This record gives sequence, C-alpha cells and structure tokens, in this order.
Amino acid sequence: MNRAEFIDEVAKCKGISREKAYRSVNAVMDTVRLVLLQGEELEIGGFGTFGVVTDLKGERTPVFEAGQPF
Repeated sequence: MNRAEFIDEVAKCKGISREKAYRSVNAVMDTVRLVLLQGEELEIGGFGTFGVVTDLKGERTPVFEAGQPF
C-alpha cells in the first residue's frame, strides 16, 4: 500500500473526506519527523516505537520497533 492508498483507506475507515484524511496523515507524519529530528523517541502504545540510532561515523538512521500486537 502506498501513501495515496493509505490516505484513501483512512478516509474510508473514518468516514471522512479524502482531503481531511490527507491533512491528518500529513500532520502525523510531519510530527513523527519533527520528533525524530529532535533526537527524541516516539512510542505509540499498541503500535510501536520510532527512534534514531547513530552509528560510529555519526550518521543517524531512523528505526522502528513493532509493539506486542505485531
């Protein structure tokens, strides 16, 4: 599933317009990016944890650890 299909699925599941789903999905994705850029970890209960690891060269890589349901 790509981003556009995901937005359509959110709209369908929540009974909202595609535009509202688009804005909502983008807001969540932007917030996740911002949190990770600040070097923080983001835990979404029942889903998983987003974080950033830094290798020995100082390069930062985003990581995701799935929660228990997965």
